[in-house]
Amino acid sequence: MKNLLSLFLLVISLQQVSAQRPDVSARCKQEMKKLVYMAGDWKGEANIRDQSGVLKVAQTEHIEFKLDSLVLNIEGIGREGEKITFHALANINYDVTTQAFQFRSYVKEGFSTNAYFKILEENKFEWGFDIPSGGKSRYTIILNPSTKTWKEVGEYSRDGQQWYNFIEMNLTKI
Repeated sequence: MKNLLSLFLLVISLQQVSAQRPDVSARCKQEMKKLVYMAGDWKGEANIRDQSGVLKVAQTEHIEFKLDSLVLNIEGIGREGEKITFHALANINYDVTTQAFQFRSYVKEGFSTNAYFKILEENKFEWGFDIPSGGKSRYTIILNPSTKTWKEVGEYSRDGQQWYNFIEMNLTKI
């Protein structure tokens, strides 16, 4: 009986705490509207450069809003023939506390990262992160609604000054 009473009091106190939190969803949704053209299905090609040369993959991106438009889910898959060579998931949301977008990504090899995400101008974005073993990675996305295209360039830098292109992705909205 004592445990049941304790549990009841805990539930009541948690409800009171959550009732005191303001609803900031309208502000978050307003910021997320800036990403609305990303939503949909995209298809095209990605060229990935490494020490062995250039790998061309057929790339698709499936992007949709979730949680009443508070989160943008992105799933990207790159294929070389039938073989999946790239598979990633990402979530973007707006955090009113930091007044910035948050970008969390996951790849099939088991790695994940918290990245920055910035709007440079309408339909132009940059996201990136520090690489734990050293260096930085950044990606620039340019969306063109009139041609229904998505161009993304990924770059690497050891020092944050000199950048090297390692991926270019060109997609069309389908």
